[in-house]
Amino acid sequence: MVYTAVGAKCPSCARLPKSALVTLKPGRMALAIATGLGAAAVGGYLFGLAVNMIGFLSIIFAYLLGYAVGEAVSWGSGRYHSRGMAIWASICAALGVLLPFMFLGLWGGGFTYAAINYILVSGGIWKYIWIAAAAYGAWRRNA
Repeated sequence: MVYTAVGAKCPSCARLPKSALVTLKPGRMALAIATGLGAAAVGGYLFGLAVNMIGFLSIIFAYLLGYAVGEAVSWGSGRYHSRGMAIWASICAALGVLLPFMFLGLWGGGFTYAAINYILVSGGIWKYIWIAAAAYGAWRRNA
């Protein structure tokens, strides 16, 4: 028996019909990812300013950046929540945190070994903590 809101049912009767299952259309997914990347770009710029001003407390700002990106992805998808959307929101939030480092690394010499090294190494361990905080915030908003 399966317990439902209207009482106990057999497993075959408790299954939802295919018409009741919601799926996300590709156009809506593209819109969700685009809004997530846009929010990550704006938030990444503000995050770069926050890192220079408040330093250690930027972890709070990174979490809020992730939450805002997660909200943008949720809005773009029409409030569709799933594990896949949470993954995309986390990726967009991580890119938002990496944005200031990418601009600083690519500012002078184009996409070279030195630029890649700057993206991966600058910021030390804090950069990875900020990425994790932002990704967690986006995940919590969409999971």
